[in-house]
Amino acid sequence: MSEFDDVPMLAASMGIDPMGARRLAIELEPGRSLSVVKWGAPEPRARVVFLPGVGLDARSFDATALALGWSAVAVDLPGHGHSGWLHDGDYAAERVAPDVLRAIEHVAREPIVLVGHSLGAMVATRVAALAPERIAALLLVDMTPDFPDRAVAQIVRALGDEPRFADADAYVSHAREHRRLEPEPMLRREAAHSFEQPRGESTMRRRHHFPHRATGITPTLGRFADRWPDLEAVRAPVTLVRADRGYVSPGLAARFQRRLPHAMVVTLPGTHALQLSAPVELAGVIAHSGR
Repeated sequence: MSEFDDVPMLAASMGIDPMGARRLAIELEPGRSLSVVKWGAPEPRARVVFLPGVGLDARSFDATALALGWSAVAVDLPGHGHSGWLHDGDYAAERVAPDVLRAIEHVAREPIVLVGHSLGAMVATRVAALAPERIAALLLVDMTPDFPDRAVAQIVRALGDEPRFADADAYVSHAREHRRLEPEPMLRREAAHSFEQPRGESTMRRRHHFPHRATGITPTLGRFADRWPDLEAVRAPVTLVRADRGYVSPGLAARFQRRLPHAMVVTLPGTHALQLSAPVELAGVIAHSGR
C-alpha cells in the first residue's frame, strides 16, 4: 500500500486529473534528514515550494498542488512529519531555514515561487533573505511578523500538551471542540497524514517533536517579529494571502500593507490553513503570482 493511494480519490473529488507524487529524504547530516513530497514528473525540477505551518506537514498541500498542476515540492519542516528532530527544540526560522534551503537546492529549479503557511511563512521569509536570487515570488499564507508572541507561545503549549487519540474519529471530535470553523473532511485529512500509530501501540500520535520532547526541553518557534528585516529586504514580489476566518485580522493586514506598501494583500474565504480550507482558490493566487 502506497502513502499516496488516496491522491486519485482526492483528485476525483476536485474534478481534476491526478498527479504523481513521491517522497524523498534529503540527508542533512548523519542520522538527520529532511523529508519532502515531490509532485509531478521526476523532471523538470520543482517550480514551486510549499512550507507548511506548525503541527502540519507536506501532505497538507495535496489539494493545492493538484489544483495548481505545476511541478512542486512540499517540505516537512524539521521536527514535523517524516523529517528529523532538532533535539534542543529550537524551531525558530533562523535555525530551520538553512535546512530548507539545502532541500530546495536539491529538488527545485530556480527561481522558485516560495509559499509558506503560518510558521512556514516565517521560514520562507528567512529563506528568501538567505538566497534572494532563488526566489521569483514569495507568498505568505495567513501569517505576518506582527502575529503576537503570546499567541505563538499558546500554540506551542497546545502542541506540547496534545494527548494521544484512539483513532481518527477521536481526533476529529477533539479538534472540533477547538476549531469549530474548520470542515470535518479537512480535519480527517490532517488525522490521516499528520498522525501515526506506532507498531504495538493502541493509540495514534502526531508526527511532531513537541508532544514527545525530552524532559527539560523547552520548545520554541522564535520571535516572528524578527522576520521584518528579512521581509523588507525581499525584492521579489510579495503576496500576503489572508483567510477571512484565520489568524491575520484586518488590522494585522493593514499594518502589513503600511510597512510593506509594494506587497499585494489577498483575502480568501476560509480558515487559517487555506491550503486545506480553500485549496483551489489558493492555487489560483499562486498561479497568478508565478506568471
